Amino acid sequence: MIRFKNLTKRYGGGNGIFDFSFEVEEGEVFGLVGAEGAGKTTALRMLMGFEEPSKGRCAINGKDCVKQAAVLHRDIGYLPDKIALPAALTGRQFLCSNAELRGIRNREHLFQAARKLDLDVDEKIDNMTSADVQKTGIVCALMHNPPVILLDNPFRNLDSRARSILVDLILEEKEKGKMVLLTANTVDIADLTCDRVGLLDKGNMVYLGDIENMRENMYRQYLVQFGSSRAAMEFSKEPFEIKSMKDRNLVVSVQGELLPLLQALARHYVTSVEPVPLSLEETFAHIYGGDLYA
Repeated sequence: MIRFKNLTKRYGGGNGIFDFSFEVEEGEVFGLVGAEGAGKTTALRMLMGFEEPSKGRCAINGKDCVKQAAVLHRDIGYLPDKIALPAALTGRQFLCSNAELRGIRNREHLFQAARKLDLDVDEKIDNMTSADVQKTGIVCALMHNPPVILLDNPFRNLDSRARSILVDLILEEKEKGKMVLLTANTVDIADLTCDRVGLLDKGNMVYLGDIENMRENMYRQYLVQFGSSRAAMEFSKEPFEIKSMKDRNLVVSVQGELLPLLQALARHYVTSVEPVPLSLEETFAHIYGGDLYA
């Protein structure tokens, strides 16, 4: 179990995290969601023992994250925010050196994850795209089959296909009974993988709940492109909230289940459908019925 108990870490200027109290169980994926500077990275760094709390404590399976950090690191797969890797090495060299440090002899699991992510491990890191650097960090975090996985903004820089593969990898780890704690800048990302989610604003946990409850109450917006402006006009007569309409493009807002929208779209000439990300402020207002802290 990952446990935060009244954890506070204060920095200058009112920054930090304040009075964190929540738990992550085995076989659960928990998402910390917030804008840049909300405290997500600080929370994960505290679990890694990189920083000491101002008060309170955090622990993993009963072990204090500061006092027993070295022991805990053996059981943690960690992807830091804005990962930096040694530029002179290839991906294979970097991953193999980490495997050797961890005493990993069978490296099939390591390269299997790399293949799933379409990562060319023989590319020199200095020549890698930002997406491939991110993939290398993800493979490194998962290589030793850790029971605890901490992923700081893991979907950063990834295209839609790589994101879909990463979702599958995370859900595979969940099925193995792992504890997964990840961070995201938008609820949409957490919605793909998480059982529960906590929304952060300036270091404060302003919402904590099941993703199913969030999904039932959350509004989503979709940009729908129709085959003609006439087709768009015809769809606008359906019983959905239309946020905007221009020529053959229309933005529709729905709450809860998507099936009614999909059934309605099937009756019209549609060429594409894309989600429109909501801001955290909009998401929180929909879910909680209020505003984020000023």
